[in-house]
Amino acid sequence: MSKNKTKPKKRSKDSGAGLIVALVLILLLLAGYGTAGYYFSQHFFPSTTFNNTDVSFLTVSEAKEKITAGSDEYTLTLIEKDGATEMIYGKDIGLTAHISDDFDDLLNIQNGMSWIMYLFEDKNYILSDGYITYTCDDEKLAGVIDGLSCVDPEFPVKAKNAELVLMDGAFKIIPEDTGNTAHRDELESEVRIALEAQEGELDLVEKELYDKPDIYSDDEDLLARKSACDEITGMQILLGFGKKKETADVERIADWIYVKKQNDGSYSLEVNEDKLGDYVKTVAEKYNTFDSPKQFTTTDGQHLEITPSYYGWMLDNEYAVEELKKIVAAKKSVDIDLTDRSEESDKWWIRVAAQYDPVNEYGSDYAEVSIAAQHMWLYKEGKLVFESDVVTGLPDGYHNTPTGAFRIIYMQQNATLRGPGYATPVAYWMVFADDVGFHDATWQPYFGGQLYQWNGSHGCVNMPLGNAGTLYELVYPNMAVFVY
Repeated sequence: MSKNKTKPKKRSKDSGAGLIVALVLILLLLAGYGTAGYYFSQHFFPSTTFNNTDVSFLTVSEAKEKITAGSDEYTLTLIEKDGATEMIYGKDIGLTAHISDDFDDLLNIQNGMSWIMYLFEDKNYILSDGYITYTCDDEKLAGVIDGLSCVDPEFPVKAKNAELVLMDGAFKIIPEDTGNTAHRDELESEVRIALEAQEGELDLVEKELYDKPDIYSDDEDLLARKSACDEITGMQILLGFGKKKETADVERIADWIYVKKQNDGSYSLEVNEDKLGDYVKTVAEKYNTFDSPKQFTTTDGQHLEITPSYYGWMLDNEYAVEELKKIVAAKKSVDIDLTDRSEESDKWWIRVAAQYDPVNEYGSDYAEVSIAAQHMWLYKEGKLVFESDVVTGLPDGYHNTPTGAFRIIYMQQNATLRGPGYATPVAYWMVFADDVGFHDATWQPYFGGQLYQWNGSHGCVNMPLGNAGTLYELVYPNMAVFVY
């Protein structure tokens, strides 16, 4: 029986060749890496900058030359408000780079044999301590800065605080504004810093080179004042004068108020009484009728314009101010008829008339006195209810009965009329002007005719005793009296 013997295998020639190739490649890579390492021991790594000057792959001497030569090509862009820009060019300011001998040591900051680790890493170095310094011509730099629009704008705008305003019926905060003029000296200082670092841009807003407002739109006090004012948004005060309405809307009301900070830190609306008083004065001038001429038709059909007038409406300004202050404090809209002759509305007036009517405000109740006719008439509800002959004042320039539109001021029985050299008792006294009124005069021999021309009164309207008593029962305070 025969035995099979196993023959030994021969080593492949191909596997030996592959090993040699691998070794050769490793050696080549190592040699290449070492060569690159040696190269970067003499040159700066890729993406290396000093003060924003690219020195990639440059030797120290080449980098120094490039940095020095780049001064003329340097440009600093000033980024201003609203996206505006201006340029400062190195050549215009005599910019010069100065490189110290210590710069030669900067290559030591990189390890040449570690070059592969820095291929894709940006390295921007801002050098200080005198490695690179920049100087410029001070006069040229000053001239360039003085010529910038941001320093000397054609139309300067000052910084403005944020403010609370009323727009379209609502309170809004208008944001602050830094103006359009940069601080010249601060700008030059920041420009020199940018030149030293060879920065490409200088943002004036970011560096806060414009004037700073004192109040910004997020100011707590400003927001609190807005919140207080918001409570009167939409408020209206309507004051009725007959068929007319005087409207004080929120814009008008806002002119009267201010916001006051209380001791507890809260805010409340306060009224500026001077401004409110000015408003009331304007309203009074517009609607007062006290001294305006009165259109009057006499008993015999004459159409007269009676002046002067002491009859009509006169607003009580002080009372009106106090009432409007209360209305504002309530922060609610109101509609008040001030001429409806109610007890409450009459409180707003120093003088009132029968009605608020531009044609006839005395109504249908009034007394009429004709000096020429020496007669008086009394109308109630438009009907003649009483008349009498009278004696009026002696027409000597001192005792004349005053003419005009008046009102019954007050009434008194058993009064004593006093004047220079006399004290005369009367039974009925109805005053319609200063110390002038209707009263009985039992000393007169008769009434009417021309008696007043030589035996007239001191200015009053004299009447027979019985007629004076009848008139006393018919008239009442504030009734209109027309004398012509």
